[in-house]
Amino acid sequence: MTTPSQRYATSSARFTALLDAVPDASLATPSPCEGWSVADVLAHVVSTETDFMVQRGVVVSGTDGLPSIAAWPLVRAAMQGALDDPAIAGATFDGYFGPTTVEGTVDRFYTLDLIVHRWDIATACRLAEHATLTADEIETVRSNLVGLEPVMRSPGLFGPEVAVAADADDQARLLAYIGRAAV
Repeated sequence: MTTPSQRYATSSARFTALLDAVPDASLATPSPCEGWSVADVLAHVVSTETDFMVQRGVVVSGTDGLPSIAAWPLVRAAMQGALDDPAIAGATFDGYFGPTTVEGTVDRFYTLDLIVHRWDIATACRLAEHATLTADEIETVRSNLVGLEPVMRSPGLFGPEVAVAADADDQARLLAYIGRAAV
């Protein structure tokens, strides 16, 4: 059975591999996230993970003043360290949907965020080899969204579902569900 720490490690490694392939000139490219560039998507990932860890008392050192692409490895290492520490990973708190743990929130939201935003950045930068989601990733995103329909359609989260061809594959169906058109 795959643990939340392992899922995050896999997703963050794939996200890092994508960032390693993104040309600096592509950071200004518009992303599939309306009104956001590739740099904006990356800044979102870095800032939300950093904010979450700081709120849980985890120190993320050395990121002040760094561009998001340079801060990402530090943020990733801090998050992985938190997940690998049973005292931090198992710490409970009242989350948006009620009582939860650090690892539960990372597993349900931040791992999903890495998967979806990897696709966003890869698609914007035309890096098709990084835009393909595995069957496990599709299931992770799909299962983490169960029961969140009203919330996920809130402004700033996922857009309205888009139409998809009857013969669309699982990835295209998932992307359509979360408001992204497969390209």
